[in-house]
Order: sequence, then structure tokens, then C-alpha cells
Amino acid sequence: MTTSTKKPAKRVSSSSGGSTEKKSVRTVLVGVPASPGLAMGRVFPVVNREVSVVEESIPESRVATEEQLFLKAVTKTTKELAKIKEISESRTGVQDSMIFSTHVMILHDPGLNNGVMKMIKEEHKTARWAVHVVLGAYIEKFESIASAQMQDKAMDLRDLYNRLMAAMEDSGPVLENAFASEESAILVAHEFLPSFLMALNPEHVGGLVMDTGGRTSHVAILARSLQIPVVSGLRNVAAMVTKGDTIIVDGTGGMVIINPNEDDIRRFRERQEVFERQRQELFTMRQLEPMTRDGKYIVLHANIELPTEADKVMDFGATGIGLYRSEFLFFKKDVPSCEEQQEAYQHILETMAPNPVTIRTLDAGGDKLVSGITAMDEANPFMGWRSIRVCLDKEDVFCDQLKALLLANTKGNLRILLPMVSGMGELHKAKECIRKCREELIEQGHDVAEARVGVMIEVPAAVMIVEKLAKEVDFFSIGTNDLIQFTLAVDRTNELITDMFQPHHPAVLSMIYQTVVAAHKEGVRVSVCGEMSADPMSVLLLVGLGVDELSMTPWSVMATKKIIRSINFEDLHDTALTVLQMDDAESINEYMHKKYAQTIMELGISSFVGQIEKK
Repeated sequence: MTTSTKKPAKRVSSSSGGSTEKKSVRTVLVGVPASPGLAMGRVFPVVNREVSVVEESIPESRVATEEQLFLKAVTKTTKELAKIKEISESRTGVQDSMIFSTHVMILHDPGLNNGVMKMIKEEHKTARWAVHVVLGAYIEKFESIASAQMQDKAMDLRDLYNRLMAAMEDSGPVLENAFASEESAILVAHEFLPSFLMALNPEHVGGLVMDTGGRTSHVAILARSLQIPVVSGLRNVAAMVTKGDTIIVDGTGGMVIINPNEDDIRRFRERQEVFERQRQELFTMRQLEPMTRDGKYIVLHANIELPTEADKVMDFGATGIGLYRSEFLFFKKDVPSCEEQQEAYQHILETMAPNPVTIRTLDAGGDKLVSGITAMDEANPFMGWRSIRVCLDKEDVFCDQLKALLLANTKGNLRILLPMVSGMGELHKAKECIRKCREELIEQGHDVAEARVGVMIEVPAAVMIVEKLAKEVDFFSIGTNDLIQFTLAVDRTNELITDMFQPHHPAVLSMIYQTVVAAHKEGVRVSVCGEMSADPMSVLLLVGLGVDELSMTPWSVMATKKIIRSINFEDLHDTALTVLQMDDAESINEYMHKKYAQTIMELGISSFVGQIEKK
């Protein structure tokens, strides 16, 4: 995967097609499988036009006019983003509202606005030049950090730059749905902006192909929710295609074929049939028990971002919510009231009752900015003021959320999950807040049921004191994404060290096993809610290590259930104990593939988890 090194503040997305004559040459490219699925169609290049911004000094008499021009542009852009967010929510019902709420939050950031207004008023520069300089500096700051998440933020800022410039030109919305194409067109670009994707009619888009980006980009998130196949990180594909070229997109395997031959098309048709057949077969797993051949039951839960997703969770065979990321409620409406939160939580809890629902308290900070709560400028945000640290410092916000959770727990199926706990002091303070909130509600005449309380095991410090933590909680939820990242000192979004992010590193597996042993000694159940829960080989290892519950995206539940039903727990347990004695991830991966690759390949789930090669 590559990211753009060009200065970003001089380009505005448009939807005009290329027209250069080229000889049709079959070309096969391999990139990042960003959104699963298969598509074939005609290429529609999405190219960029330059925005000319000239430094210009203005007389004092024009300052007020330029200030008003900027303020009106902010207002217009805010309305435009609100409209796009509404379209996004109606189409996908998942993370999209967070993306565009974040855009609005950045748009109204005091540092940005004050910087622009100061340049207009004190330096007598035009509004367009002030936006170019101030917002351009923000973009360059994020682009200078070798992290995919920071590159995503730079993309968000470029989107705002483009919109503000267009608003000040009064040239209309930047990304209206000017794209009108034949059925199953494949859009190809250097990069796509999230709002561009939401402005399109998904029925006319067969797939997306782009030079930049990865699985964690906002465009990839949106595309997965819209079920549009995406291959990203192709470096220079935008320069290799011509409008009207035929192209095949394999979003599961991360491959594209430009100008495919007859054999390519035949294989595509065959794989398409396999994809649809596997999709239908997976749905037959919904009502079956996730039980190993020798009778070990593994609980399968779903991760959700929005309350409305709870309505469909059980349709995929999940028996509860293993992780509701409550911060998405805050992204949708900055610092929602206790009443607004209660309504959202109650919908999930009552929809799922009597099945358990695990709701993580506000996990703000890092790359999840919440206006009015988190700081935008931290040197190392992922290890900074975030998660439980923010909640304990912002006790009024924390208590509002806790009271909303307790009031919503009318069915008694609530599990409160505390994120990024690294010490007993944090746990004691959080539990004391829960106790005080419950007592206050009871004093006010409310009937408040007890709620189970757990902590996320996602930093090495928590593992080192896991025996103490186990004595004071009802359950553990292992967040493997951060646990791997912090244990190995590897930023999982940094493309320079991607190969070093190893879920099967002996240190990581040892920490998971240590957590399970300590938890079971105290009668505490252990769940895993990170990406490992949906990876076939990782599922086998987690079950063998004794993990009680796996939580994943709803669609992944059915494939995971099929894996669990194909194996024996005792064999997996012996395998896990053997693996714990190995020296490195490479040896572990080779051993696991040798034992289980053929079994997984024969399950018929390759269209959704990728092809597993036997080593």
C-alpha cells in the first residue's frame, strides 16, 4: 500500500472521465483487499482538476467582506455535510455518521477558524488564501506521519478544503452526483473521498479501484457497508486505465485485471457463481449451534456501531452483542444528553433481550475525536489522553453515560465494559462511579438492576496484573488489535512495518493464555472482540487457548460458526499448548497451516475470508 506524497491542498475531486487513447493490454495488479466481493465492468476514471490559489493582499476596506465570505462558506459546507450524512445513514446504517460528523467537527475547530480569521484580519490576505495556508498546514502535518490512520485524516481534511474552496467560489456542491453511468461501472481513481462515495448511487457502482488507501480507510468502511468490492493500494492504477476499459475487481483477494482475456472472464464467472453459492450456504448456518465436534460450545457475539444494527444481529446467527462501541453515538451527536443515550442503549438492550449486550463506555481519543471532549493535537494520541482516562477526568460526561446505561437496563442483560484499563486504581475509580450513579438513581425512585462490569485487556500492564483484575470484575474482553500493537510496539497502520504486526507472535498468544487461565481461576469468562475473532487460523488458536466468547462483525459470525463446527476442542487445546512452546510467529503459522489449511479450504468460505494456501 502507498500513500500520496503530493501536496494535497491544490486538488478538488470531480467526476470527469479520461479520454487518452491507449492500446488494450491485459494487466494484472495486486493490492490491498479492502472490501470483499467480485465485480466486472467498464472503467470510469475519476480524475482531478487543479484549484488555482494565488496569494493576494487586500485593503482594510475589504477585510470584513473576506471574513463574511469565509463564514458563509463554513455555513454552506456544514449544511452540505449534514445532507450527505443523512444520505449515508439511510443507505448504510453503520459507521458513516461518524465520518461526516468528524468532518463537521474539524470544520468548526477553533484553531482552524481562528487561524483563518487572523490571517484575513491581521495579515490582510484573502479568505481563499487563508484557508489554503491554514488548512493546508493541518493536512501536511497529518500526511507527514507514516500511519494509514493519519493519512485517512489528511484525506478528510482535503475533502473539507475542496468544499470550502468551492463554497467560496459559489460554484455549487463539490461532489454532487454528477456521475451517471451504466450498470456495474468500476470507478478508478488516485483516491476517493468519503463524501464522493456517498454522493453516488450504489446501484450504478460495481466496484472501486484506487492507488492509495487500505482496509481501515473511511472509503473502505463505507464500501463494506454498501457491499461494494474495493481493491486499494495499487500505486499507479489510475494512470494505467482508459475510460471504457474492461476491468475485473476481486475485493476478497486484492487483485484487479485490466482488459481481461476470455479465460479471465470465464474464471470470473465461475468465481461469481462460487461467491453466491457460498453466501447462500453460509445463511444455512444461522440456526445451528457453534459447537465443536466433541461438544465444546463457543459463544459467538456481534460487534456493532449503531443501535439500529441490533435489529439484524440475530439474523446472522449471533446470540448477543459482544461489543457496542458507544463512541459512535457521540460522533453522531457531540456529547448526547443522558436521555438521548438512554433511548439508544435501551433500544439495543430490549431488542436483544434476554441475550447479553456488552456496551463499552466512551472510548474517545486516539483517532476517535469527539468535539468538546478530546484534544485534536497530541504528540502520541494512541498512548495519550484517551478511553478510561478521559472518562475519569470528565466525570460529568462519564456519569451521564453510566446513568443512561443503568436506566436502560430494564431487562437486566447489560454488561458494562471499561476500555484501556491499565491499573487497579482506574478500575476502583470506575467501579466507584458506577456505584454512586446507581445509588443516586435509586434515591430518585428508579428501579435499577445490577449490571455486570468487565474490563478490556488491551495493554500489557493489564495482563501483568490480570490475576488482581480477575478478582474484581465479572468478565474480560480482550481487544487484540491494541494488545498486539502495544505488546510488539508495532503501529498496525504503519505500512513500513506491516509485516511486524503478528497476531500469532508467541508473546501475544502467551498473554491471551495467561489472561484465560487467571480469569477461569476466578470464574470469569473471557471474550475476544478484535480482528483475530474473524480470522480462521486465529479462531482455531483462540478456541484452543480456552477463550469462551468470540465477537466480530455480524456477517463473520456464520463463517466462524462453520469453522468451529468442523473441529475437535481437545485437538485444538493440544495444538495451542504445542504452539505456546514455539519461538516465533513464522513457525506457528507454518504449523497451523500444515494441520488445518486443508480443513478450512474444504469449508467453502473462501469468498469471504480469502483463500488459505496450504504450506
